[in-house]
Amino acid sequence: MALLLLAASSLLILIFLYNLYQRLRFNLPPGPRPFPIVGNLYDIKPLKFRCFADLAKLYGPIFSLRLDSRLNVVVTTTELAKEVLKENDQQLADRHRNKATDIFSRGGSDLIWADYGPHYVKVRKVCNLELFTPKRLEALRPIREDEVTAMVDSIFKDCTAPDKQGKSFLLRPYLGSVAFNNITRLSFGKRFVNSEGGIDEQGQEFKGIVSNGIKIGAKVFLGEYVPWLRWMFAGENDLLNQHEARRARLTKQIMAEHTLARNKTGGAKDHFVDALLTLQKQYDLSDNTVITLLWDMITAGMDTTSISAEWAMAELVKNPRLAINLVTSMLGHLLHHFTWTPPEGVKPEEVDMSENPGMVTYMKTPVQAIATPRLSAELYKRVPLDI
Repeated sequence: MALLLLAASSLLILIFLYNLYQRLRFNLPPGPRPFPIVGNLYDIKPLKFRCFADLAKLYGPIFSLRLDSRLNVVVTTTELAKEVLKENDQQLADRHRNKATDIFSRGGSDLIWADYGPHYVKVRKVCNLELFTPKRLEALRPIREDEVTAMVDSIFKDCTAPDKQGKSFLLRPYLGSVAFNNITRLSFGKRFVNSEGGIDEQGQEFKGIVSNGIKIGAKVFLGEYVPWLRWMFAGENDLLNQHEARRARLTKQIMAEHTLARNKTGGAKDHFVDALLTLQKQYDLSDNTVITLLWDMITAGMDTTSISAEWAMAELVKNPRLAINLVTSMLGHLLHHFTWTPPEGVKPEEVDMSENPGMVTYMKTPVQAIATPRLSAELYKRVPLDI
């Protein structure tokens, strides 16, 4: 018994000394004291971004954590992020891929999770010189205009309906719809929502994949943080592999449809799926890279709680020119086609524009307004475009 206690005490002392040695050797930033074996796992709450914001208040804008035996350094300000990602990018370029990101990126085949090296340089070249050029974005303008027109048409129908005239409504669903449809049409070359607002079979599958991805993103995979217990969490790998297989199945189906259409017409369209498939041989892109690049454009907002306007706009912000063009177009059409007034009994100065910060910044009080058409009815009708 005494020998067992001595061995346990010696082990704890060795772990403590090892952690102290690393902290002193690398001049690590402060952080919560880790427990033996599990590190700071007990300090991590389900919503990591809020947990990190709370820890930053205690330990400062840069702090260290241990998840199992792995050291993590967290930065929480734009200045530190710039220093890490821009000024020291060569030393800190390779991002650690946990089990989920390694499976979803297919071993770093995409751009976001690729290791710094020839593949990363090649994929970045494709994005900069082929996908996000001013010429291609200008060629995709009809898609943006079509979706903004669809938004105006939808608002007009709702605000002129007999049971809704003079009533206020939320703009968020309309803005979310136009941004969501833009993203899916730009990336997958498909509009999953028809003119009546119904979603086709592929659209339902797409929404299911996104919703499932959000749930997976909120999970804490213990097998990732406690490697010596991974044998107890074999179901976690099955969950991740099934989700990735589902994503790949839908993407390959859409890719096959576009390949068939190109073979029939002899020409490619300007959306990203056709662009990547036509450039695949030129840049020696694998199918894995094409699939993961398309999902890079779709799923960066999976940590949000729903497919919302904020999620969609966060995707568009990855390319500022595209985002600015779309936002300007939406605001211009809303102001041109409608007169906006606050709900009855609410003065303009009483509208609460304060924010509720988080992974997605919502307003504490959602803005509601009454829309009154300014133009004749025929100017609100959308004529669908096949782009």
